[in-house]
Amino acid sequence: MAEMILSKGEYNSAINALDNILSQTVESIALTDTMPLLDDVPDSNKAFKGKLTILFVDMRKSTDLTDELKSKKMVKAYRAFIRMIIQGIRYSGGFTRQFAGDGIMGVFQDTTDQDSEITSSQKAVNAARYILTLIDHCLNPSLKKHIPDVTIGCGVGICTGDIMITKVGMRGKEADETSENETGIVWVGSTTNYASRFCGLAAACEIFIDEKTYAEIAPCDEWQKTSRTKGNKLFVGYTASEYYLPLPEDVEISPVKSEDNNNSEKTFVQNIFEETQECALALVDEISKKSAELALALENLKKRELLVKERESEANNEETRLSQWQTRLDSKQSSVDDKDEQNRIDEYVIHRELFSKTFCKSALIKEIGKDFWIDSIAKMFPLGKAAGKSELQVKIDLDCYLVDIYMCFGMYEEAYSTLCIQAQYASWLSISTFEEVVRKSGHWAHIKGILEERCGQNHRDALQKLKTMGY
Repeated sequence: MAEMILSKGEYNSAINALDNILSQTVESIALTDTMPLLDDVPDSNKAFKGKLTILFVDMRKSTDLTDELKSKKMVKAYRAFIRMIIQGIRYSGGFTRQFAGDGIMGVFQDTTDQDSEITSSQKAVNAARYILTLIDHCLNPSLKKHIPDVTIGCGVGICTGDIMITKVGMRGKEADETSENETGIVWVGSTTNYASRFCGLAAACEIFIDEKTYAEIAPCDEWQKTSRTKGNKLFVGYTASEYYLPLPEDVEISPVKSEDNNNSEKTFVQNIFEETQECALALVDEISKKSAELALALENLKKRELLVKERESEANNEETRLSQWQTRLDSKQSSVDDKDEQNRIDEYVIHRELFSKTFCKSALIKEIGKDFWIDSIAKMFPLGKAAGKSELQVKIDLDCYLVDIYMCFGMYEEAYSTLCIQAQYASWLSISTFEEVVRKSGHWAHIKGILEERCGQNHRDALQKLKTMGY
């Protein structure tokens, strides 16, 4: 099969399109009371802009459901779930605008009805309550009848703010009438991103909203201010759980909620974390006790000093006793300082063991996830600093482990940079890992210079491998 090439015409088409997009200024068009459709949005740098409330909702544990159900049953579950979500959004005055797997985005605008304004925030919250009510009072009871032992839960995230609406994509080829227009609408702004993040932070049957949305809705005791973290970022907002809409008087049905299918078995890494946490708590407790002892000793010292002043004229030996007490206090303080320093070193070593115990265990590393390892690597530098280590010394301590982790997640630039540190300071290199990093990163010049300088220090094999690779 002949290798595909980029033709001159296709190259020029791409350049012309980029010039057309990047050279034009972006013009804002104020949103009207009607949400624009795809055909209403111009294929240019003109974008609609205005205040909107974005709602995201997605199915909890949909991957588990897909694994457990046969595909035909899952089609029914998905279609039933999406139908409930769209009804909740539509009947609350919103518009459904995006589908992403098991998630849906709803969009809401402020409207004025008979001289009274209904905010987009209130509409979105009404829609969220509508959705939770349909899921637990309609969908799950129906699933119990048709697909036994299956219940569905969902979380809802809502954020209010300014958004720009623009068309993206590519129109069909002029020479090919069968080629379709591959275009769509994107919702540009942090409001959309935060609504999606809030949805991910919400538990099943829970609504998570931002401060601006909360300020525009009717006060209610159901809402609780909360803060949650994802990665190293803190998100602050308000949550309400099981905040259903009232049902008709002639409808008597109890909500059927999704079941918690979390696996209670602990993984090897979870056990390591628990041991690490216990050690850390023990260290903190010991430091607290030492601090309390020191504070008590200082208080006793003050009392002694007052007593010495009162009896100074009658008993000169009190000065000697005070000096002896000060010596013991200084000794205790020195002991506490030494213990504190050792605690910091021990804490660093404990966290380093996590890397050593998962070394060369690619499946386990990938199961834990990239975000966890990036956070763990970042934490090692302040721990190392507290233990008296520079950032370079921390990287030297972790070099082979970091190369292993970076390669597992396709972070070839980081893997190569760390491999250079290992080549510079370590006494050994894994030749197979060395070859894989060089090939996949495409870099070799810097590490070749290091190997040539250290060729007499156990790195001849790596230098020879580099030569056989053609570098």
